[in-house]
Amino acid sequence: MKRSLSDLSAVVLMSMVVAVACAAEPTAIGDRRELFVDDFLIDSMTRVTLKAHQPVRREVAITFDKPWEGNGGGYVTVFQDGNRYRMYYHAWQIPGSDTRFPGHRLVMAYAESADGITWTRPNLGLFDFGGSKENSIVLNDIKGTECHDLSPFIDTNPAATAEGKYKAVGFAHSIEPRGLWAFQSPDGVRWTPMQDGAVYTHGVFDTQNIAFWSELERQYVLYYRVFVDGVRHIERAVSDDFLHWKREGLLDFGARGPTPSEQFYVNQIKPYYRAPHILIGFPARYCDRGMTASTFELPEPESRKARIATAQRYGTAVTDSILITSRDGKTFRRSDEPFLPPGLRTRYNWSYGDNYVAWHVVETGPTDDDTPRELSLYATEAYFTENFSRLRRYTLRLDGFVSAHAGHEQGELISRPFTFEGKRLSFNFGTSAPGYVRVELQTPEGIAIPGFSEADADVLYGDSLARTVSWQGNADVASLAGRPIRMRLVMMEADVYSWKFER
Repeated sequence: MKRSLSDLSAVVLMSMVVAVACAAEPTAIGDRRELFVDDFLIDSMTRVTLKAHQPVRREVAITFDKPWEGNGGGYVTVFQDGNRYRMYYHAWQIPGSDTRFPGHRLVMAYAESADGITWTRPNLGLFDFGGSKENSIVLNDIKGTECHDLSPFIDTNPAATAEGKYKAVGFAHSIEPRGLWAFQSPDGVRWTPMQDGAVYTHGVFDTQNIAFWSELERQYVLYYRVFVDGVRHIERAVSDDFLHWKREGLLDFGARGPTPSEQFYVNQIKPYYRAPHILIGFPARYCDRGMTASTFELPEPESRKARIATAQRYGTAVTDSILITSRDGKTFRRSDEPFLPPGLRTRYNWSYGDNYVAWHVVETGPTDDDTPRELSLYATEAYFTENFSRLRRYTLRLDGFVSAHAGHEQGELISRPFTFEGKRLSFNFGTSAPGYVRVELQTPEGIAIPGFSEADADVLYGDSLARTVSWQGNADVASLAGRPIRMRLVMMEADVYSWKFER
């Protein structure tokens, strides 16, 4: 049936009206914590930017210098389990041309801590190494082959059994078909395969492959290594039972994905525990710079020469880590700056395998008398350098990955429309001495709501993880709950990291 021009115009107009209405649909955030790691809830910014922050370098958490460890300590997993912190890592003396350090087979080892700062290796007595079972090895091999990696997690799936309270995937690289095996454990120490053979084979896997139960998606999610035209990349798969996996394909980084000169090694993706609807990852960037005038100006030139004698890339590749975030687990935003650059250091640095961030951040107490609780993360150094490697602790403020930042010139940020649940609004923010933040709540059309305007706003300044926002002394926003609103921030010399409506 033919349509007249006026009919077609009406259809186009109606489509435009529907599109505008859908675009204006408010986002329901409930009482969840929102971080400024992306522009998902940002409508506009004027003289405000999203500023990525780098962690602060702290002490060496643990040196991998035991007989069963060595210069290949890495692919580290750290998580808090009740009043204990657990650490898993592959322990390996990498064979090479340097005969001072004879190589040994790769094993999976374990350490634990009461505070996430001081670590010990329990004598587990499970596996023989060098004629003794006095070691912290939790996995020796799979049917006679080395287990390349093991990344455990606490399985919060309501259907998980006591025997499978802890789960992990690990790559058995010498058993055909090559692929990831599924493991389970009742205590986080004694591990057994969930089936005799690989559960997933669609990948290359020669890195730290990770899986976890997604509370948001109600399924297991797997992130693993693939190569695309010779470039290291990241793929994703999902499963209902941890045994049968559905391949979903490459992660989408837009135009800022891996390239031949900037390949993505470990991915370290996991829901952020304070805002589990947001996934945060720390891919290591593998950059083979080739033989240049700078090659032997980097730290440990003699060790670098020995590594190059085995394989050139062992001495010419360098690594650092970046920050990536996602809300759907498939499309990721990456920060513009490196999250953990090698930095100005003269030893145990600027090598292939250094600056890999462990999977994942944990919350730890302060190490001095007036610092609040903070995020601790751990990164490799001294990799493949001598006869040991080590892990260094770094810290960030809670939620401190990215901030909405304003400099000396006043700026403003306006959110997209949203609805919330709660009675008061709190901010994780910091200012300089003259800096400030003022908060205005608006209608979706951008009109200040009486009693919640900028003129009514009590100025925020100082530094706080959870400062309550108020307007002429009134912090009660319950009357606006369930109503579509916008938030407008007016700020100068300030950083806002996160915000939350409290019940």
